[in-house]
Amino acid sequence: MDLDRVDLLKAITRRMEWLGERQRVLSENIANADTPGYQAKDLKQVSFSDLVKGSQPGLTARVTQPDHIRGLPGSESDRWATKRLNDPYETAPNGNKVDLEQQMLSVAETQGDHNLMASLYRKQMGMLRRALGNGGGSGG
Repeated sequence: MDLDRVDLLKAITRRMEWLGERQRVLSENIANADTPGYQAKDLKQVSFSDLVKGSQPGLTARVTQPDHIRGLPGSESDRWATKRLNDPYETAPNGNKVDLEQQMLSVAETQGDHNLMASLYRKQMGMLRRALGNGGGSGG
């Protein structure tokens, strides 16, 4: 069974990818908390319903041979848009605009959302296993 064809699982996976990328951006902010002139960033919000809509079948190009289509320059993490945080609570005298307390709250929120998505994924997989085990053609 190809799990990429299950829209909900595909959307959950994309949301977990977004959350992982957000965690990377937030950790970059925390790592640069003492860098002069650094301004904190975050990812633009993507709604879960948009991810589900985006996972619906449609016409998309598939790469069947790696040499046929070259990807656009940039890393895999470039597909999620980042934004600079406006109006930080405080700005350091050296121009740094990272509020560590706000960043830690965002990290905790992201971790909670990731745990929720992982739990939802486990539940969906359990339902699929149960459906296939009880009536999946095993004869009994």
